[in-house]
Amino acid sequence: MSEAIFPLLGTALVVLLVLPCSALLTRLLLTLLERHTSAGALHGLTPRYVLLVASSAVPLLWFLSAGLHQLESESAALGCLIDHQAAALCFEPGMFAVALGLTTLACALPALRVGRRYAEDRSHSGRQLLLRLQHLARVYPELASLGGRLRVTSAAGFAIGTSGLLRPHVVVGRVFAAGLADQELAAALGHELQHVRALDPLRYLLLRVALAVNPLGRGLLESQAAAWHAAREAHCDREAVLAGAAPLSLAEALIAAARPGRSDLVALGARDASLLGLRVRMLLAYSENMPRRCCQRGPSSIPLAVALLLAALVLPHQTGTAALDALHRGAEYPFIYFYP
Repeated sequence: MSEAIFPLLGTALVVLLVLPCSALLTRLLLTLLERHTSAGALHGLTPRYVLLVASSAVPLLWFLSAGLHQLESESAALGCLIDHQAAALCFEPGMFAVALGLTTLACALPALRVGRRYAEDRSHSGRQLLLRLQHLARVYPELASLGGRLRVTSAAGFAIGTSGLLRPHVVVGRVFAAGLADQELAAALGHELQHVRALDPLRYLLLRVALAVNPLGRGLLESQAAAWHAAREAHCDREAVLAGAAPLSLAEALIAAARPGRSDLVALGARDASLLGLRVRMLLAYSENMPRRCCQRGPSSIPLAVALLLAALVLPHQTGTAALDALHRGAEYPFIYFYP
């Protein structure tokens, strides 16, 4: 029974204490970052995203790696010596890593559910729309890279969206496209192209998982994640305009995607009326005074996040596992004290 104390209590301490504290620290860092970002809400999206994902991923990966490292090296944590005389007989760190991994997976499963799949429309009307989309990709130079990444669906209420994790493609609703002029449809495709280039379906999935695995700390970061998502959608509007999309045409497409009856609320990021109104006002302003790129693009958030996660995996093997030792002692000493 004593061998199960640390795996169970240690996992509970990570989920109920370490992750919420990490979320609180991340909330403070994001608040400071926003206060010191004088360039506006559309800047600093990469560090904000990395902080949101790392708030859960870094502690979890560190503790998982530390538990496996102690098991592989047969160097028991100090707390393990409470019940074990020989370090080689201590398997609790490995059991802790397994328990923490299973708990993380259980928390992440709701966020990993694949969204609704929309069947591709292979009817005559669907093929005609696909030809129209491919023609737009040839006519508008900024859409050239979308040529082989266009799909058509006749699903009721679907407007337009980006799907696919590693090789995203743009899905266009047949009814939605029929109500748009070519310039408006091209502007909508230009917005979605920004999501394709940035692998946004994958980034959104990672962010949902990072919040899901932190059940107590999630409330501290949900508003920050929503603000990042809203800024990301507005950023895609701006990048589409910079690439050549007509601002007024994109505003028309946004309004069409948000009309009552649209079942897909993520079409062009039109999630709520207040955000939609803000983005339309920004596009109206762009029609009078075109935006200019004030600085070079920063590094992509995905390589930065991957580098940070790899560092969390490697550090316990290089710098030691003192934090895991402290967690081990914290989980076992009270149990030994009350149940000698």
